[in-house]
Amino acid sequence: MDQHVTEAIQNYAKGYTCSQAVMCAYAEEMGIDKDIAYRMIEGFGGGCGGMQEVCGALSAAFAVISFHYSDGKLEGGESKLDTYAKIREAAALFEEKFGAIVCRDVLQGNKPQPFKCGEKVRVAAEIVNQILKY
Repeated sequence: MDQHVTEAIQNYAKGYTCSQAVMCAYAEEMGIDKDIAYRMIEGFGGGCGGMQEVCGALSAAFAVISFHYSDGKLEGGESKLDTYAKIREAAALFEEKFGAIVCRDVLQGNKPQPFKCGEKVRVAAEIVNQILKY
């Protein structure tokens, strides 16, 4: 198993939210301090603030993918369409596995609970690796 996937699973087992588990597994290589990544993505857990919208693990995967595909140009950037395409690809892969990308649908109407979304965390990290070709 890839180190990022392993770290994401370990993070989740430590009590990180689904979003924190994924984001923090990639933080160092993105040049982001893990403490900052942890704080920055915290509100995305439970489908964005516990509202059960887009899965938090997938939202973190989107953030990592976006970081890697964006050209980072504040003016005149040309990477947006390619980045959007990669996000749609990631969403399709997640939906293929779980039947949805929205937390309430992925959890089939159940509320998010600590330590119940390990598989979603693992799959989100695997999707990041697939998209980034790790």
